[in-house]
Amino acid sequence: MRFFKTLHFLSLDVVIGACLFQYLVTSIFMAGQFPPFVVTLALAFSVWTIYLVDRFIDNRKPIAHSVLHDFHLKHTKKITYLIVCNILSLLVIIIYLPKYLIINGFYIGFFILIYWALLIFGLFDRIRFLKEISTALIYTIGIFLYVFLNVDQVSFLFVSILVLLFLLAFQNLILFTLLSKSDLKRDFLLICVEVICICLWFAIFSFAQLSIFLLLPFLVTFVIHLWIHYISKSKQWVWLGELAFFSPFLYYLYAIIST
Repeated sequence: MRFFKTLHFLSLDVVIGACLFQYLVTSIFMAGQFPPFVVTLALAFSVWTIYLVDRFIDNRKPIAHSVLHDFHLKHTKKITYLIVCNILSLLVIIIYLPKYLIINGFYIGFFILIYWALLIFGLFDRIRFLKEISTALIYTIGIFLYVFLNVDQVSFLFVSILVLLFLLAFQNLILFTLLSKSDLKRDFLLICVEVICICLWFAIFSFAQLSIFLLLPFLVTFVIHLWIHYISKSKQWVWLGELAFFSPFLYYLYAIIST
């Protein structure tokens, strides 16, 4: 339990989940292939840096403290060093990436800088859930970028899985924003996201030929968040909500057993 909470405090659970889903969507749309290790490494350090900087900026605001924020305040200097090391690591990794990924990565990096500027100047505080939408969008684009730039055509299934992953990330962020504010009574948008996810499931099962085991990680992640929303209703399970994104392990476990 303590180990998983430390992973969550350092946002490493988010990093691992992003890399696992990148492997999963690559294997779905590129005939069982996996992304090159350097591509996954770039995603890992990018996601980690974004989330650490995000926490760093949040801790400079006069907000109600949580255990997570207290952890970052206590270790501010160490986390600052960690952010610098991550950025330096990214600069080294970029050298080994394909040119097309570097160019598109810089485009995404530009939007992330805008995202941080809006976060610093408080625009996200004025528009409800704008921050959660932006974070979920950046997270999804990062995971799908390599696949999007390498598939021959963008199919209905591709768009459906992309939207589904975005909604799962958005569901996670809305849920724990509401829980942190003890505001689950104002969960109309969260319910709408859940309903859209269910409709999307029906569309995928009806029109796309895809093994249930490839979709299982998405379903498990969704169900865990439903459990937290409607049964647990406690912010102490935030770490479990993040670990839900480890669910692609289920597919890899199935692949090993079936082999």
